Amino acid sequence: MASVTGLLCTWLLALALSAAGCVGLGAQHSYGHHTQAQIACAIGLCFVLATWVLAEVANFCAVGKSAKGTYTEAATTEPSPDVLGAAETGDAVSSPSRGEQGSATQRDFELSTEASFGSKLGASLVERLVPLRSGAELVVILAVLYLCDRTDFFPKAKKVYDPMQFWALWGCICIVALCTVRKLDNSKLLSREQTDEWKGWMQLMFLMYHYFAEKEVYNAIRVYIAAYVWMTGYGNFFLYRRGKSFTIRRTAQMLFRLNFLGFVMCILLNNEYMLYYICPMHTLFTLFVLLVMYLGQAFNGSVKVLWVKIVLTFLGTLFLYDGPDVVFRGIFGTVPGVRQLFSFHDPLHPEFKDELHEWHFRSGLDRFIWIVGMVFALHLPEAETAVARLTDMRGGKQILMQASVALLALSAGAAWVYFVFMQEKKSYNELHPYTSFVPITVYLILRNFTAALRSRYLWLFAYLGKVTLETYIFQFHIWMNAVSRLFLEKKNNRMGPHQVGAPMIAGLIIAWVMLVA
Repeated sequence: MASVTGLLCTWLLALALSAAGCVGLGAQHSYGHHTQAQIACAIGLCFVLATWVLAEVANFCAVGKSAKGTYTEAATTEPSPDVLGAAETGDAVSSPSRGEQGSATQRDFELSTEASFGSKLGASLVERLVPLRSGAELVVILAVLYLCDRTDFFPKAKKVYDPMQFWALWGCICIVALCTVRKLDNSKLLSREQTDEWKGWMQLMFLMYHYFAEKEVYNAIRVYIAAYVWMTGYGNFFLYRRGKSFTIRRTAQMLFRLNFLGFVMCILLNNEYMLYYICPMHTLFTLFVLLVMYLGQAFNGSVKVLWVKIVLTFLGTLFLYDGPDVVFRGIFGTVPGVRQLFSFHDPLHPEFKDELHEWHFRSGLDRFIWIVGMVFALHLPEAETAVARLTDMRGGKQILMQASVALLALSAGAAWVYFVFMQEKKSYNELHPYTSFVPITVYLILRNFTAALRSRYLWLFAYLGKVTLETYIFQFHIWMNAVSRLFLEKKNNRMGPHQVGAPMIAGLIIAWVMLVA
Protein backbone atom coordinates (compact mmCIF):
# COMPACT_ATOMS: atom_id res chain seq x y z
CA MET A 1 0.00 0.00 0.00
CA ALA A 2 1.21 3.51 -0.77
CA SER A 3 2.69 5.69 1.97
CA VAL A 4 0.89 8.59 3.58
CA THR A 5 3.07 11.07 1.70
CA GLY A 6 2.28 9.43 -1.62
CA LEU A 7 -1.44 9.36 -0.89
CA LEU A 8 -1.42 12.99 0.19
CA CYS A 9 0.44 14.10 -2.94
CA THR A 10 -1.97 12.12 -5.09
CA TRP A 11 -4.98 13.66 -3.39
CA LEU A 12 -3.61 17.21 -3.66
CA LEU A 13 -2.84 16.71 -7.35
CA ALA A 14 -6.34 15.33 -8.01
CA LEU A 15 -7.86 18.21 -6.03
CA ALA A 16 -5.85 20.76 -8.02
CA LEU A 17 -6.95 19.24 -11.35
CA SER A 18 -10.58 19.06 -10.18
CA ALA A 19 -10.48 22.68 -9.04
CA ALA A 20 -8.94 23.75 -12.36
CA GLY A 21 -11.71 22.00 -14.27
CA CYS A 22 -14.33 23.54 -11.99
CA VAL A 23 -12.91 27.03 -12.44
CA GLY A 24 -12.79 26.53 -16.21
CA LEU A 25 -16.42 25.40 -16.28
CA GLY A 26 -17.50 28.24 -14.02
CA ALA A 27 -15.79 30.75 -16.30
CA GLN A 28 -18.28 29.76 -19.02
CA HIS A 29 -21.19 30.84 -16.80
CA SER A 30 -23.51 33.05 -18.84
CA TYR A 31 -26.44 33.81 -16.55
CA GLY A 32 -26.08 35.96 -13.45
CA HIS A 33 -23.42 35.64 -10.76
CA HIS A 34 -22.32 32.71 -8.65
CA THR A 35 -23.68 32.64 -5.12
CA GLN A 36 -21.73 31.60 -2.03
CA ALA A 37 -23.79 28.41 -1.90
CA GLN A 38 -22.81 27.54 -5.48
CA ILE A 39 -19.14 28.13 -4.71
CA ALA A 40 -19.34 25.99 -1.57
CA CYS A 41 -21.10 23.24 -3.53
CA ALA A 42 -18.40 23.34 -6.21
CA ILE A 43 -15.65 23.05 -3.59
CA GLY A 44 -17.40 20.08 -2.00
CA LEU A 45 -17.76 18.35 -5.36
CA CYS A 46 -14.05 18.87 -6.06
CA PHE A 47 -13.25 17.19 -2.72
CA VAL A 48 -15.47 14.25 -3.66
CA LEU A 49 -13.79 13.86 -7.05
CA ALA A 50 -10.28 14.09 -5.58
CA THR A 51 -11.09 11.54 -2.87
CA TRP A 52 -12.47 9.15 -5.47
CA VAL A 53 -9.21 9.42 -7.47
CA LEU A 54 -7.27 8.71 -4.28
CA ALA A 55 -9.40 5.63 -3.58
CA GLU A 56 -8.83 4.34 -7.11
CA VAL A 57 -5.07 4.77 -6.68
CA ALA A 58 -5.15 2.98 -3.32
CA ASN A 59 -7.17 0.16 -4.86
CA PHE A 60 -4.70 -0.12 -7.74
CA CYS A 61 -1.80 -0.34 -5.29
CA ALA A 62 -3.61 -2.96 -3.20
CA VAL A 63 -4.33 -5.10 -6.26
CA GLY A 64 -0.70 -4.80 -7.37
CA LYS A 65 0.57 -5.76 -3.94
CA SER A 66 -1.66 -8.83 -3.72
CA ALA A 67 -0.50 -9.89 -7.18
CA LYS A 68 3.18 -9.68 -6.22
CA GLY A 69 2.73 -11.53 -2.96
CA THR A 70 3.90 -10.67 0.52
CA TYR A 71 7.22 -9.24 -0.50
CA THR A 72 7.64 -7.50 2.82
CA GLU A 73 7.83 -10.83 4.63
CA ALA A 74 10.50 -12.09 2.23
CA ALA A 75 12.48 -8.89 2.69
CA THR A 76 12.59 -9.30 6.44
CA THR A 77 13.71 -12.96 6.37
CA GLU A 78 16.44 -12.77 3.73
CA PRO A 79 19.92 -11.89 5.00
CA SER A 80 21.58 -8.84 3.51
CA PRO A 81 24.28 -9.20 0.81
CA ASP A 82 26.90 -7.92 3.27
CA VAL A 83 26.14 -10.72 5.71
CA LEU A 84 26.21 -13.31 2.90
CA GLY A 85 29.54 -12.00 1.66
CA ALA A 86 31.07 -12.11 5.13
CA ALA A 87 29.84 -15.62 5.68
CA GLU A 88 31.40 -16.81 2.41
CA THR A 89 34.83 -15.21 3.05
CA GLY A 90 34.88 -15.85 6.76
CA ASP A 91 35.32 -12.15 7.55
CA ALA A 92 33.84 -10.80 10.69
CA VAL A 93 30.85 -8.55 10.41
CA SER A 94 31.23 -5.42 12.43
CA SER A 95 28.35 -4.59 14.76
CA PRO A 96 26.88 -1.07 14.60
CA SER A 97 27.49 1.25 17.50
CA ARG A 98 24.78 1.89 20.11
CA GLY A 99 24.12 5.37 18.67
CA GLU A 100 23.77 4.02 15.17
CA GLN A 101 21.47 1.32 16.48
CA GLY A 102 19.24 3.89 18.19
CA SER A 103 18.90 6.16 15.16
CA ALA A 104 18.24 3.20 12.88
CA THR A 105 15.59 1.87 15.26
CA GLN A 106 13.91 5.28 15.44
CA ARG A 107 13.97 5.64 11.63
CA ASP A 108 12.56 2.15 11.15
CA PHE A 109 9.84 2.88 13.70
CA GLU A 110 8.82 6.08 11.90
CA LEU A 111 8.82 4.35 8.51
CA SER A 112 6.81 1.44 9.84
CA THR A 113 4.36 3.80 11.56
CA GLU A 114 3.90 5.82 8.35
CA ALA A 115 3.50 2.64 6.30
CA SER A 116 1.02 1.25 8.82
CA PHE A 117 -1.04 4.46 8.80
CA GLY A 118 -0.86 4.65 5.02
CA SER A 119 -1.99 1.03 4.76
CA LYS A 120 -4.93 1.67 7.07
CA LEU A 121 -5.89 4.84 5.21
CA GLY A 122 -5.63 3.10 1.84
CA ALA A 123 -7.65 0.13 3.08
CA SER A 124 -10.32 2.48 4.43
CA LEU A 125 -10.55 4.22 1.05
CA VAL A 126 -10.77 0.92 -0.80
CA GLU A 127 -13.64 -0.15 1.45
CA ARG A 128 -15.50 3.01 0.42
CA LEU A 129 -14.65 2.77 -3.26
CA VAL A 130 -18.20 1.93 -4.41
CA PRO A 131 -19.90 4.97 -2.81
CA LEU A 132 -16.99 7.17 -3.91
CA ARG A 133 -17.47 5.97 -7.49
CA SER A 134 -21.14 6.87 -7.20
CA GLY A 135 -20.12 10.28 -5.88
CA ALA A 136 -17.73 10.82 -8.80
CA GLU A 137 -20.48 9.79 -11.22
CA LEU A 138 -22.78 12.36 -9.62
CA VAL A 139 -20.09 15.04 -10.02
CA VAL A 140 -19.76 14.29 -13.74
CA ILE A 141 -23.55 14.34 -14.22
CA LEU A 142 -23.85 17.67 -12.40
CA ALA A 143 -21.05 19.11 -14.52
CA VAL A 144 -22.90 18.09 -17.71
CA LEU A 145 -26.12 19.64 -16.40
CA TYR A 146 -24.30 22.86 -15.55
CA LEU A 147 -22.64 22.91 -18.97
CA CYS A 148 -25.98 22.50 -20.75
CA ASP A 149 -27.99 24.90 -18.61
CA ARG A 150 -25.72 27.67 -17.39
CA THR A 151 -23.38 28.12 -20.34
CA ASP A 152 -23.74 28.78 -24.05
CA PHE A 153 -21.60 25.80 -24.98
CA PHE A 154 -24.50 24.21 -26.86
CA PRO A 155 -26.43 26.38 -29.31
CA LYS A 156 -30.01 27.16 -28.32
CA ALA A 157 -33.20 27.33 -30.32
CA LYS A 158 -36.87 27.87 -29.64
CA LYS A 159 -39.11 24.87 -29.20
CA VAL A 160 -40.42 23.33 -32.40
CA TYR A 161 -44.12 22.56 -32.34
CA ASP A 162 -44.61 19.66 -34.75
CA PRO A 163 -47.42 17.18 -33.92
CA MET A 164 -46.39 14.91 -36.80
CA GLN A 165 -42.88 14.49 -35.44
CA PHE A 166 -44.24 14.03 -31.92
CA TRP A 167 -46.62 11.20 -32.80
CA ALA A 168 -44.26 9.61 -35.32
CA LEU A 169 -41.52 9.43 -32.70
CA TRP A 170 -43.95 8.13 -30.09
CA GLY A 171 -45.16 5.44 -32.51
CA CYS A 172 -41.58 4.33 -33.22
CA ILE A 173 -40.82 4.14 -29.50
CA CYS A 174 -43.92 2.02 -28.88
CA ILE A 175 -42.93 -0.37 -31.68
CA VAL A 176 -39.47 -0.76 -30.17
CA ALA A 177 -40.98 -1.27 -26.71
CA LEU A 178 -43.25 -4.04 -28.04
CA CYS A 179 -40.11 -5.87 -29.11
CA THR A 180 -38.98 -5.98 -25.46
CA VAL A 181 -41.91 -7.94 -24.05
CA ARG A 182 -40.88 -10.16 -21.15
CA LYS A 183 -42.81 -12.77 -19.22
CA LEU A 184 -43.06 -13.04 -15.45
CA ASP A 185 -43.27 -16.23 -13.42
CA ASN A 186 -46.61 -15.15 -11.96
CA SER A 187 -49.67 -13.10 -12.86
CA LYS A 188 -50.05 -11.00 -9.72
CA LEU A 189 -52.01 -7.77 -9.75
CA LEU A 190 -49.89 -4.65 -10.06
CA SER A 191 -46.50 -6.33 -9.99
CA ARG A 192 -43.41 -4.15 -9.55
CA GLU A 193 -42.52 -4.64 -13.21
CA GLN A 194 -45.98 -3.51 -14.28
CA THR A 195 -45.92 -0.33 -12.18
CA ASP A 196 -42.41 0.46 -13.46
CA GLU A 197 -43.69 -0.01 -17.01
CA TRP A 198 -46.62 2.28 -16.23
CA LYS A 199 -44.33 4.97 -14.87
CA GLY A 200 -41.93 4.57 -17.78
CA TRP A 201 -44.27 5.16 -20.70
CA MET A 202 -46.00 8.03 -18.91
CA GLN A 203 -42.68 9.67 -18.13
CA LEU A 204 -41.48 9.33 -21.70
CA MET A 205 -44.57 11.06 -23.07
CA PHE A 206 -44.24 13.68 -20.33
CA LEU A 207 -40.69 14.46 -21.49
CA MET A 208 -41.72 14.56 -25.14
CA TYR A 209 -44.61 16.85 -24.25
CA HIS A 210 -42.17 19.36 -22.83
CA TYR A 211 -39.62 18.95 -25.63
CA PHE A 212 -42.07 19.40 -28.49
CA ALA A 213 -44.41 21.85 -26.67
CA GLU A 214 -47.26 19.50 -27.61
CA LYS A 215 -49.98 21.45 -25.82
CA GLU A 216 -52.76 19.20 -27.17
CA VAL A 217 -51.80 16.44 -24.73
CA TYR A 218 -51.86 18.72 -21.68
CA ASN A 219 -54.94 17.05 -20.20
CA ALA A 220 -53.36 13.62 -20.62
CA ILE A 221 -50.19 14.83 -18.89
CA ARG A 222 -52.29 15.95 -15.93
CA VAL A 223 -53.68 12.42 -15.70
CA TYR A 224 -50.16 10.95 -15.81
CA ILE A 225 -49.02 13.16 -12.93
CA ALA A 226 -52.12 12.11 -11.00
CA ALA A 227 -51.19 8.47 -11.65
CA TYR A 228 -47.77 9.06 -10.07
CA VAL A 229 -49.42 10.58 -7.00
CA TRP A 230 -51.88 7.67 -6.94
CA MET A 231 -48.91 5.31 -6.75
CA THR A 232 -47.51 7.34 -3.83
CA GLY A 233 -50.66 6.71 -1.82
CA TYR A 234 -51.02 3.12 -2.98
CA GLY A 235 -47.40 2.08 -2.47
CA ASN A 236 -46.86 3.61 0.94
CA PHE A 237 -50.20 2.46 2.32
CA PHE A 238 -49.55 -1.05 0.99
CA LEU A 239 -46.11 -1.26 2.63
CA TYR A 240 -47.15 0.12 6.00
CA ARG A 241 -50.19 -2.13 6.20
CA ARG A 242 -48.01 -5.12 5.41
CA GLY A 243 -46.00 -4.36 8.55
CA LYS A 244 -43.24 -2.07 7.28
CA SER A 245 -41.70 -0.43 10.32
CA PHE A 246 -42.10 3.27 11.08
CA THR A 247 -38.40 3.75 11.74
CA ILE A 248 -36.58 7.06 11.47
CA ARG A 249 -33.99 5.40 9.23
CA ARG A 250 -36.52 4.19 6.67
CA THR A 251 -38.33 7.53 6.68
CA ALA A 252 -35.05 9.40 6.22
CA GLN A 253 -34.06 7.12 3.34
CA MET A 254 -37.41 7.69 1.66
CA LEU A 255 -37.24 11.46 2.02
CA PHE A 256 -33.60 11.46 0.87
CA ARG A 257 -34.56 9.54 -2.26
CA LEU A 258 -37.31 12.03 -3.06
CA ASN A 259 -35.38 15.24 -2.44
CA PHE A 260 -31.61 14.80 -2.65
CA LEU A 261 -31.16 15.42 -6.38
CA GLY A 262 -33.59 18.33 -6.41
CA PHE A 263 -31.87 19.84 -3.37
CA VAL A 264 -28.44 19.58 -5.01
CA MET A 265 -29.75 21.15 -8.21
CA CYS A 266 -31.21 24.06 -6.25
CA ILE A 267 -27.81 24.78 -4.73
CA LEU A 268 -25.72 24.12 -7.83
CA LEU A 269 -27.87 26.15 -10.22
CA ASN A 270 -29.36 28.63 -7.73
CA ASN A 271 -32.93 27.54 -8.49
CA GLU A 272 -36.02 27.62 -6.32
CA TYR A 273 -37.18 24.31 -4.88
CA MET A 274 -40.61 24.72 -6.44
CA LEU A 275 -39.10 24.48 -9.92
CA TYR A 276 -39.10 20.75 -9.17
CA TYR A 277 -42.57 20.77 -7.63
CA ILE A 278 -42.89 17.01 -8.04
CA CYS A 279 -40.38 16.56 -5.19
CA PRO A 280 -42.22 18.56 -2.51
CA MET A 281 -45.62 17.32 -3.69
CA HIS A 282 -44.70 13.64 -3.40
CA THR A 283 -42.92 14.36 -0.13
CA LEU A 284 -46.01 16.02 1.33
CA PHE A 285 -48.39 13.22 0.35
CA THR A 286 -45.91 10.56 1.47
CA LEU A 287 -45.74 12.19 4.90
CA PHE A 288 -49.53 12.36 4.98
CA VAL A 289 -49.78 8.61 4.34
CA LEU A 290 -47.12 7.98 6.97
CA LEU A 291 -49.02 10.08 9.50
CA VAL A 292 -52.32 8.34 8.74
CA MET A 293 -50.81 4.89 9.18
CA TYR A 294 -48.68 5.80 12.20
CA LEU A 295 -51.50 7.19 14.30
CA GLY A 296 -53.37 4.28 15.83
CA GLN A 297 -51.10 1.79 14.09
CA ALA A 298 -52.22 -0.98 16.44
CA PHE A 299 -55.59 -0.94 14.64
CA ASN A 300 -54.22 -1.01 11.08
CA GLY A 301 -55.41 -4.58 10.75
CA SER A 302 -59.04 -3.46 10.92
CA VAL A 303 -60.65 -2.44 7.63
CA LYS A 304 -63.29 -0.39 9.47
CA VAL A 305 -60.68 1.60 11.38
CA LEU A 306 -58.71 2.21 8.20
CA TRP A 307 -61.85 3.46 6.48
CA VAL A 308 -62.41 5.87 9.35
CA LYS A 309 -58.84 7.08 8.90
CA ILE A 310 -59.34 7.50 5.15
CA VAL A 311 -62.57 9.47 5.58
CA LEU A 312 -60.98 11.75 8.17
CA THR A 313 -57.99 12.20 5.86
CA PHE A 314 -60.28 13.19 3.00
CA LEU A 315 -62.10 15.71 5.17
CA GLY A 316 -58.81 17.13 6.44
CA THR A 317 -57.47 17.48 2.88
CA LEU A 318 -60.73 19.10 1.80
CA PHE A 319 -60.46 21.58 4.64
CA LEU A 320 -56.81 22.32 3.87
CA TYR A 321 -57.30 23.07 0.17
CA ASP A 322 -60.95 24.07 -0.13
CA GLY A 323 -61.56 25.59 3.29
CA PRO A 324 -60.68 29.12 4.41
CA ASP A 325 -57.59 30.41 2.63
CA VAL A 326 -56.01 31.28 5.95
CA VAL A 327 -55.62 27.57 6.74
CA PHE A 328 -53.44 26.80 3.72
CA ARG A 329 -51.44 29.97 4.15
CA GLY A 330 -51.11 29.41 7.87
CA ILE A 331 -49.41 26.04 7.26
CA PHE A 332 -47.29 26.76 4.20
CA GLY A 333 -46.89 30.52 4.40
CA THR A 334 -46.13 31.41 8.00
CA VAL A 335 -44.13 28.53 9.50
CA PRO A 336 -40.44 29.59 9.59
CA GLY A 337 -38.40 27.88 6.88
CA VAL A 338 -41.48 26.40 5.21
CA ARG A 339 -42.57 29.40 3.16
CA GLN A 340 -39.14 29.66 1.55
CA LEU A 341 -39.42 26.06 0.35
CA PHE A 342 -42.84 26.47 -1.24
CA SER A 343 -42.52 30.01 -2.62
CA PHE A 344 -42.10 30.45 -6.35
CA HIS A 345 -41.49 33.55 -8.44
CA ASP A 346 -42.28 32.98 -12.08
CA PRO A 347 -41.55 35.85 -14.51
CA LEU A 348 -43.32 33.85 -17.23
CA HIS A 349 -46.55 34.58 -15.36
CA PRO A 350 -46.15 38.03 -13.80
CA GLU A 351 -49.89 38.18 -13.20
CA PHE A 352 -49.39 35.79 -10.27
CA LYS A 353 -48.29 38.07 -7.45
CA ASP A 354 -48.91 35.41 -4.82
CA GLU A 355 -45.71 33.41 -4.32
CA LEU A 356 -47.70 30.45 -2.93
CA HIS A 357 -49.99 30.28 -5.96
CA GLU A 358 -47.84 27.74 -7.80
CA TRP A 359 -47.70 25.37 -4.82
CA HIS A 360 -51.44 25.64 -4.14
CA PHE A 361 -52.25 25.07 -7.81
CA ARG A 362 -49.84 22.18 -8.46
CA SER A 363 -50.46 20.20 -5.28
CA GLY A 364 -54.15 21.07 -5.31
CA LEU A 365 -54.71 19.45 -8.70
CA ASP A 366 -53.88 16.04 -7.18
CA ARG A 367 -54.98 16.64 -3.62
CA PHE A 368 -57.36 13.67 -3.50
CA ILE A 369 -55.89 11.05 -5.83
CA TRP A 370 -53.32 9.80 -3.29
CA ILE A 371 -56.25 8.98 -0.99
CA VAL A 372 -57.83 6.97 -3.83
CA GLY A 373 -54.53 5.07 -4.05
CA MET A 374 -54.85 4.22 -0.36
CA VAL A 375 -58.37 2.88 -0.97
CA PHE A 376 -57.08 0.66 -3.79
CA ALA A 377 -54.32 -0.68 -1.54
CA LEU A 378 -56.83 -1.33 1.24
CA HIS A 379 -59.04 -3.46 -1.00
CA LEU A 380 -56.28 -5.14 -3.00
CA PRO A 381 -56.99 -8.54 -1.35
CA GLU A 382 -60.61 -8.42 -2.53
CA ALA A 383 -59.46 -7.47 -6.03
CA GLU A 384 -57.01 -10.39 -6.04
CA THR A 385 -59.82 -12.74 -4.99
CA ALA A 386 -62.06 -11.49 -7.78
CA VAL A 387 -59.27 -11.87 -10.34
CA ALA A 388 -58.54 -15.40 -9.11
CA ARG A 389 -62.21 -16.35 -9.56
CA LEU A 390 -62.18 -14.87 -13.06
CA THR A 391 -59.01 -16.82 -13.88
CA ASP A 392 -60.54 -20.07 -12.62
CA MET A 393 -63.48 -19.73 -14.99
CA ARG A 394 -63.30 -21.81 -18.14
CA GLY A 395 -64.49 -21.53 -21.70
CA GLY A 396 -67.25 -19.18 -22.75
CA LYS A 397 -68.11 -18.07 -19.23
CA GLN A 398 -64.63 -16.63 -18.72
CA ILE A 399 -64.66 -14.89 -22.11
CA LEU A 400 -68.12 -13.44 -21.45
CA MET A 401 -67.07 -12.15 -18.02
CA GLN A 402 -63.84 -10.63 -19.34
CA ALA A 403 -65.71 -8.98 -22.20
CA SER A 404 -68.25 -7.57 -19.76
CA VAL A 405 -65.53 -6.13 -17.52
CA ALA A 406 -63.72 -4.60 -20.50
CA LEU A 407 -66.95 -3.16 -21.92
CA LEU A 408 -67.89 -1.61 -18.59
CA ALA A 409 -64.43 -0.07 -18.18
CA LEU A 410 -64.41 1.26 -21.75
CA SER A 411 -67.86 2.75 -21.32
CA ALA A 412 -66.80 4.59 -18.17
CA GLY A 413 -63.65 5.76 -19.94
CA ALA A 414 -65.57 6.96 -22.97
CA ALA A 415 -67.96 8.95 -20.79
CA TRP A 416 -65.03 10.55 -18.98
CA VAL A 417 -63.35 11.45 -22.29
CA TYR A 418 -66.51 13.02 -23.66
CA PHE A 419 -67.58 15.00 -20.60
CA VAL A 420 -64.22 15.81 -18.99
CA PHE A 421 -61.13 15.09 -21.09
CA MET A 422 -62.30 17.08 -24.13
CA GLN A 423 -62.66 20.26 -22.09
CA GLU A 424 -60.23 23.10 -22.68
CA LYS A 425 -57.30 23.48 -20.29
CA LYS A 426 -58.82 25.77 -17.66
CA SER A 427 -62.15 23.96 -17.49
CA TYR A 428 -60.41 20.62 -17.33
CA ASN A 429 -58.21 21.73 -14.41
CA GLU A 430 -61.32 22.58 -12.42
CA LEU A 431 -62.70 19.05 -12.91
CA HIS A 432 -59.42 17.16 -12.67
CA PRO A 433 -59.11 16.77 -8.86
CA TYR A 434 -62.52 15.10 -8.70
CA THR A 435 -62.36 12.93 -11.84
CA SER A 436 -58.73 11.84 -12.34
CA PHE A 437 -59.47 8.53 -10.60
CA VAL A 438 -61.69 7.48 -13.54
CA PRO A 439 -59.02 7.08 -16.26
CA ILE A 440 -56.59 5.57 -13.73
CA THR A 441 -59.15 2.96 -12.69
CA VAL A 442 -60.03 2.20 -16.31
CA TYR A 443 -56.36 1.73 -17.17
CA LEU A 444 -55.79 -0.59 -14.22
CA ILE A 445 -58.78 -2.74 -15.17
CA LEU A 446 -57.81 -3.04 -18.83
CA ARG A 447 -54.15 -3.69 -17.99
CA ASN A 448 -54.97 -6.48 -15.53
CA PHE A 449 -58.19 -8.16 -16.60
CA THR A 450 -56.45 -11.18 -18.19
CA ALA A 451 -53.63 -13.37 -16.85
CA ALA A 452 -51.72 -12.99 -20.12
CA LEU A 453 -51.58 -9.22 -19.68
CA ARG A 454 -50.65 -9.39 -16.00
CA SER A 455 -47.79 -11.83 -16.58
CA ARG A 456 -46.13 -9.74 -19.29
CA TYR A 457 -44.53 -6.33 -19.34
CA LEU A 458 -42.53 -4.10 -21.68
CA TRP A 459 -38.95 -4.10 -20.45
CA LEU A 460 -38.01 -0.82 -22.16
CA PHE A 461 -40.72 1.14 -20.38
CA ALA A 462 -40.05 -0.69 -17.09
CA TYR A 463 -36.39 0.34 -17.31
CA LEU A 464 -37.37 3.97 -17.86
CA GLY A 465 -39.80 3.74 -14.98
CA LYS A 466 -36.95 3.20 -12.52
CA VAL A 467 -35.41 6.61 -13.20
CA THR A 468 -38.46 8.85 -13.52
CA LEU A 469 -37.38 11.34 -10.86
CA GLU A 470 -33.93 11.70 -12.39
CA THR A 471 -35.21 12.17 -15.95
CA TYR A 472 -37.84 14.63 -14.70
CA ILE A 473 -35.14 16.84 -13.17
CA PHE A 474 -32.60 16.34 -15.96
CA GLN A 475 -35.04 17.47 -18.66
CA PHE A 476 -35.11 21.00 -17.22
CA HIS A 477 -31.37 21.39 -17.64
CA ILE A 478 -30.49 19.23 -20.66
CA TRP A 479 -33.53 19.47 -22.90
CA MET A 480 -34.79 22.82 -21.65
CA ASN A 481 -32.94 25.64 -19.98
CA ALA A 482 -34.14 26.17 -16.44
CA VAL A 483 -33.06 29.77 -16.98
CA SER A 484 -36.37 30.04 -18.79
CA ARG A 485 -37.69 30.54 -15.27
CA LEU A 486 -35.29 33.44 -14.80
CA PHE A 487 -35.52 34.90 -18.30
CA LEU A 488 -38.69 35.20 -20.28
CA GLU A 489 -37.73 33.13 -23.33
CA LYS A 490 -38.21 29.38 -23.22
CA LYS A 491 -35.47 27.56 -25.06
CA ASN A 492 -34.34 24.08 -25.96
CA ASN A 493 -30.80 22.79 -26.12
CA ARG A 494 -29.73 21.65 -29.55
CA MET A 495 -26.86 19.43 -30.57
CA GLY A 496 -26.61 20.85 -34.06
CA PRO A 497 -27.96 23.38 -36.56
CA HIS A 498 -31.67 24.03 -36.67
CA GLN A 499 -32.86 22.01 -39.66
CA VAL A 500 -35.84 19.90 -40.63
CA GLY A 501 -35.74 16.84 -38.41
CA ALA A 502 -32.96 18.22 -36.22
CA PRO A 503 -35.13 18.46 -33.09
CA MET A 504 -36.00 14.77 -33.31
CA ILE A 505 -32.40 13.70 -33.93
CA ALA A 506 -31.08 15.97 -31.18
CA GLY A 507 -33.74 14.75 -28.82
CA LEU A 508 -32.84 11.11 -29.42
CA ILE A 509 -29.13 11.77 -28.88
CA ILE A 510 -29.66 13.75 -25.68
CA ALA A 511 -32.22 11.23 -24.42
CA TRP A 512 -29.62 8.50 -24.76
CA VAL A 513 -27.13 10.59 -22.76
CA MET A 514 -29.76 11.11 -20.05
CA LEU A 515 -30.49 7.39 -19.79
CA VAL A 516 -26.83 6.38 -19.71
CA ALA A 517 -26.21 8.96 -16.97
